[in-house]
Amino acid sequence: MLDLAKVRRLYFNPPPNDPGRLPSREELYARAERRQFEDCLLSGDDPREQGVGEHGSLIGGPGKPSRHFTWDPEFAPRSRIPLPLAWFDHPQAHSRPSTPADEISVFFAHLLGAHLAGYPNRPTGIELARIFRPTQMTEVERDQVWHVFASIHLWDLPGLLSAGGMSVYEVARAIRLSLTLRPHVVAWINLFGVPPAEGA
Repeated sequence: MLDLAKVRRLYFNPPPNDPGRLPSREELYARAERRQFEDCLLSGDDPREQGVGEHGSLIGGPGKPSRHFTWDPEFAPRSRIPLPLAWFDHPQAHSRPSTPADEISVFFAHLLGAHLAGYPNRPTGIELARIFRPTQMTEVERDQVWHVFASIHLWDLPGLLSAGGMSVYEVARAIRLSLTLRPHVVAWINLFGVPPAEGA
C-alpha cells in the first residue's frame, strides 16, 4: 500500500540523488509528480487547471482534483536503473540451481524462438546460455542479450533463475553488460539487491 503522507513529504523534501540507493515506491511517485509539475510549468500550462503537484489530490490531499497517472511511476523509463553489481555480490545471489544441461538448453532455445527469431546467425540454445554468463561480452553478444531482455515476457524472468540455471548475480551482470534499461526487467532484478554493507 502506498504511504500517501510519505509521498507528500518526499515531494516537498526529496532525498539527495544517490544512484547506489534503491528508491522507495513513495519516492518514485513523488519524483513523477514533481516532474509532471515542472513539465506543466515549462509547457506554459497552469498547474491549478491541470491538478498537478499541490493542486491535485496526491500531494494536496482530499478535496483537490483526483490525480490519475497514464503510466505507472514505478516502471517509468527514467525511474529505474540497475543497481550496482556490488548489490548482488553476496552468497545467496551467487548460488545457482542444479538445473540439468538439457533443461537449460531447452529454456534458452525457447528464448531464442520468442525473441531472436529473425536474428541473423543466431546461436543455439546452449550457446545463448553461455553468452548470458561471461564477465565481458562482444558487441554481437551484447546485442543478442539486449534483444532478449528488450522483449522478454515477465513470466520468463524467474525462469532464468530456475530452468536457465543462472544465479541472480549472473543475471544482474548480463543486464548491466547488455546495457538493458527496460523498466520491468530492472525493477525485477533490483528486488534481489542488498546494500553491500548488509550483504554479509
